[in-house]
Amino acid sequence: MRLMAMSFKGLCWQVNPTELNVEYAQNIRETTLPFAGSRLTDLGVKKRQVTGKGYFVGSTCMEQWRKLEELFRKGGPGNLQLPGLEPFRAVLSGLRLLGEEGADIVKYSFAFTEVWAGESYRGQGVHRAEAGESLWDYAGRYGWDMELLRAANPHIRDIACLELGEEVFAP
Repeated sequence: MRLMAMSFKGLCWQVNPTELNVEYAQNIRETTLPFAGSRLTDLGVKKRQVTGKGYFVGSTCMEQWRKLEELFRKGGPGNLQLPGLEPFRAVLSGLRLLGEEGADIVKYSFAFTEVWAGESYRGQGVHRAEAGESLWDYAGRYGWDMELLRAANPHIRDIACLELGEEVFAP
């Protein structure tokens, strides 16, 4: 059986990670009761945590790394497709470049955190717009109020069509 390639926000891994861990957990709280032991309370399912390690190879290995690094810097949730699993929304929450000798090879580790449907994700800082994006895209992506977003970005002339590289400030 050939597994599909891992992908996130349009980046498709040419080589699937060598290590992939998907953690499912319950959120359990233990309360200690005086003279009566303890009681466990089930607070529901925790968000999935995905960690792993992999490598990029070939003459374009640093270019592939930079694309992954750019996704990390941009932040925000996207669809995560893992080999053998149904896609789900997640945020790239950790990224590490692992130094190891070798020509045309870049080793890395990563972490993703699941984002549940209907949950707002608040981005922060300064974002650089891609061609064709709008302030409406940012408002929807991060759950920002459009009026606050517009007020934080008075320098933007056309909120419906941002220029490539134009700065968008988080409200």
